Amino acid sequence: MILKRKYETTDRSLKVSEIIRKAVSEVLVRNEFPINPSFNFPLSVVNVEMNKDLKIAYVYVLTHEKIDKDEIIERLKSCKKYISQEVNKLVDLKFIPKLVFRNDETVDQLNNINNLLNSDKFIKDNNVD
Repeated sequence: MILKRKYETTDRSLKVSEIIRKAVSEVLVRNEFPINPSFNFPLSVVNVEMNKDLKIAYVYVLTHEKIDKDEIIERLKSCKKYISQEVNKLVDLKFIPKLVFRNDETVDQLNNINNLLNSDKFIKDNNVD
C-alpha cells in the first residue's frame, strides 16, 4: 500500500513564498525583459507556492492582454534566467528557488461558476427569480 504524503505548509514556506512573490512582482511590473516583443501590460503574480524543501517556487501569473496563455509561459521561460538574477538581487535568502511559471486558472474557474449559476437550468431547478 502506497501512502501519499500530506502537503503541509509551514510558517517558513509561507514567509519564503511571500518574499518570492513580492520580488517576482517587482521584476514583472518593471517589464524590462530581454525579449521581443515585450508585454504591453505588466504581468500580475497571483500566488506563489513553494515545494516542501523550498527549492522550487511555482509562480502563478495573470495578464490582461489578449495573448494565448501558453505564449505567456513560453515568453517567461525564455527570460527565466534574467528574472532569477533580478529576484536574487532583491531577495536576501541563502538559496534562491527555481522559478516555475504557471497560468492562474482562478479567474476562469470563477467565470465558469458564474455561468453555471446564471444558467437557465440552475434557475429553473432552484426557482430563483
